[in-house]
Amino acid sequence: MTYFTELLILYLFPLGNSFYVINLILPLDNYMRVSSIHVFLAIVGILILTGYSYIISNGVHAQSQNSTAIGVTPNISAESIFNTKTMILGNNVKNLVILIPNEGHHAAGEDNEARFLDQHFVPENAVVNTGTTVQWFNGDAGHERTIDVKGPNGDTVFNTGEIVDSQASNPFTFSNSGIYNYEAEGDPGVTMTGSVTVNNIQSPVTSSASLTSTTPSSNSSNFDTVGILMVPTQDIDQYISQITDAGITVDNTFDFKDLRGGQEGTGDTQTLIVWTTGGKDLGETLSSLSEISSDLPYS
Repeated sequence: MTYFTELLILYLFPLGNSFYVINLILPLDNYMRVSSIHVFLAIVGILILTGYSYIISNGVHAQSQNSTAIGVTPNISAESIFNTKTMILGNNVKNLVILIPNEGHHAAGEDNEARFLDQHFVPENAVVNTGTTVQWFNGDAGHERTIDVKGPNGDTVFNTGEIVDSQASNPFTFSNSGIYNYEAEGDPGVTMTGSVTVNNIQSPVTSSASLTSTTPSSNSSNFDTVGILMVPTQDIDQYISQITDAGITVDNTFDFKDLRGGQEGTGDTQTLIVWTTGGKDLGETLSSLSEISSDLPYS
């Protein structure tokens, strides 16, 4: 008769992207029972190795998730903003001025379309770096807006108070990462909504002009403030001249056929202007834009 004096246990466990095998040889006593002390030690060893494997695998997973979250490509193209409703800033931008467009307080699908474009805010969704300061510029002629900003947990973290037309709100700095949804009341039954996603963006955003140039300027990312303005295309040269004379750079533009089909004084084509400044007093910039905005033929 053959007696077994040892018990062999093979344990397969993951470690990172590999699998390892442990051979556990446990002695049996004369009564064919595994020694309780050896079983205890084996179990402890298995649990330790399993936990170590879990920590490593989850650490790699978390690192991968984090890299994906901040590995976005900054983009301030006016055409992209129009089509995607999104602007992605880089780590060189410290200030963002979001536009409240004229007639943006109307609902979609009205019998007489009043909106110029299908966005309550331009951009409607902004992706910014931690520490970015945001202001909302009211381009909605003849209307006041109050914006309520909610943090990732749904609590109000900022309220602009009433913003009169052609003026900017008080600034708010997004110091913590997360998704911040905000809203303002439009026409009865209409809630204007937007969002600011805050993260640690790793790369700067460059001038759109440099993307099409064969000899990009060394100053292609030498700006710290970005904003949007909408103007009638029919007088675009006049508006660009006014903006540049105020010391503001016109980074890029995009012309689009508006939803309402034109109105007296504006025509049926509008232009989104992405403007930038670097090292310039933001209050001075907003004052200049206020003067330009108040003279636009929107009503």
